[in-house]
Amino acid sequence: MSQKTNSNGLRIGINKNWNSRWYASNGKEVGNFMVSDEKIRKYLIKAYDNAQIVKIEIERKDNKNSFDKAVPPSIDILVYCGQIGLFGEDVITVASKEIQKNVGRKYKVNLKPIAYDNVYWSARVVARKIADDIVNRVPYRMAMKNALKNVMASKALGVRVIVSGRLNGADMAATAGYTEGTVPLSTFRCDLDYAHECAQTLMGIIGVKLWINRGEIFKKGLNNQNKPEKFTLPERKKWAGPSKGGKK
Repeated sequence: MSQKTNSNGLRIGINKNWNSRWYASNGKEVGNFMVSDEKIRKYLIKAYDNAQIVKIEIERKDNKNSFDKAVPPSIDILVYCGQIGLFGEDVITVASKEIQKNVGRKYKVNLKPIAYDNVYWSARVVARKIADDIVNRVPYRMAMKNALKNVMASKALGVRVIVSGRLNGADMAATAGYTEGTVPLSTFRCDLDYAHECAQTLMGIIGVKLWINRGEIFKKGLNNQNKPEKFTLPERKKWAGPSKGGKK
């Protein structure tokens, strides 16, 4: 089941929260909001990729049910990144103006960068690093091994990486991968982060898939980062392995 399902979407409502949070009154508004959110994420990731963006959460607040109609509807954009110093006041102002063109003037844009403590616990950042290394003609096996080494050094319990495409310019597409530690894909209480990135090479596109096991969550709300506060690593318990059969 989990082999064919996005590991992040499989855990929404269990130990993960939606990255887009808003209410739409009709189907047309749902489509507009989804397209707008995707454009915002693509713009921020492309323009500020050096900031090591982990994830982008978008919250829309309307004033339809508010008693104060003078308060304009707002959109809060929470950008979790490793290099928060790149988001200065001037950068936030420029980015807010570009986002304003997309969402319209009726929305008040609030862009809030949030520091992420350990970027090697982010599957998107590590997968993007592997894809960039492949584009820069680093051997794909060396790029994967370096990524696994950095992730395991950050005290993660396991990591799995798969690359597929015309590796090393081969005539036929192939798949290669490495796994270190434990990566239980079907354990719902496992705080598993997943990302998929693409490397655009001269021989074609090479896909990179990466899973990071950050431990098991036994309490609710540890991974729901709704408030714009500093990100802290969730509590985790070391995996004890499969249970042994036999009589009690």
